[in-house]
Parts: sequence; C-alpha cells; structure tokens
Amino acid sequence: MLKTVDEACDFIGEWCGESAAHAGTELTVPFAIPNSVARLNSRVGGLWRTAKRTPGPLLAYATPFLGLLAGQDRILDPSAYVIDAYGVVPFVCENQGVWRCGFDPNDTDRLLVSGDWSGGPSVDFSNHWRHVQATTEDALVCALLINMCMQSETHWDQDAAKPGEACIPLWNHPAWNDLYDFWVNEEQTLIYFSGWRVTRRS
Repeated sequence: MLKTVDEACDFIGEWCGESAAHAGTELTVPFAIPNSVARLNSRVGGLWRTAKRTPGPLLAYATPFLGLLAGQDRILDPSAYVIDAYGVVPFVCENQGVWRCGFDPNDTDRLLVSGDWSGGPSVDFSNHWRHVQATTEDALVCALLINMCMQSETHWDQDAAKPGEACIPLWNHPAWNDLYDFWVNEEQTLIYFSGWRVTRRS
C-alpha cells in the first residue's frame, strides 16, 4: 500500500507511462514546510510551471499525468505559500474552495483541515482550522491519486461497483472514514476509486 509521496509518484509515473524528469525549481520559502512537499517538488514540481489546462469550461488536462497537481484538488505551488491570519499555510484546496488542507510551520507534519473536508459524513463544516489524525504527506498522496483518477475520464466506468479483481489495497486512511479508498488488481490494469469510479490503464 502506498504510504509516501515518493511511492505515489513512482506508481503514477509507471501507470501513466511517464518516465521523464519533472523536478521543480529550488524552494526558497521563508518558513518551514513539510519534507513531503519538498520531495513532491523534486519529483513533479515542474508541472506547476508547465502543465496547462485544455481550453474549455471543464477542468481537464491533455493527460492524467499533467493533471497531477490540479486535476481535481489543487496541490498548491510552495513558491506561493502564504501564512494566513491563523498561522496556517494552506497547501491542498478543493477546486471550488469547499475545503482546504493546511499545516502550521511550527508543526509541519500534522494535518489541519477546514471547510467541508473529505473526511466522510459530518456536521462540522466549519471554516476554522482543526486537527485530524493524519499527516500532510497522507493528504498529498490522497490528492495525487484523486487527481490522476479524475483526469482519466475517458477510461472511467461511471459509478461502477467494485470489481472483484480489485482486491489489493493501494491507499486508504482511517481519517478519511473510507470515503476515499483505492484498490488495484493484481495485473495493475485497473484502479477502483471508492464508490466513484473504476480507472482502467490506457
């Protein structure tokens, strides 16, 4: 099961047939950032500069790989990080701003969330930051997988049931209350994304 940004990037690169280097530029952020963000930048940070949406009203990229950082949830470019009025730095945002993930520069690994965060059924849709039992790296891995699957639209099976062959857990986390689970088959030709989609390798 994927645990780290590096493992996620390795898996996604192989799945998408993408072996080119996409390292970002050197980060000069004036406060502490998560190590997982620095590692993400070293792997695919170049996409913050080069990946462009396709023309039109839909949130779409030419390939799933190009949409890794903004295909559904926006993984923010650390060069543009800002500490908000509560001392928190947002680093992942739902594309319509419904929820955000953030971190405290004094405690960079601990995940903070606000809004209608993707943690399963809840009545707490507060815009105030709150802690959850997960790390910033957990949030990045989840966002990378969501973006890849959501940008694989032409290979989706709309609202399909979980195929029996999707028996190997790829990623899940208790903080997400089973809302986002990813399963893969032994041949690694399909990914089941919760109750949403089956993504098939092109």
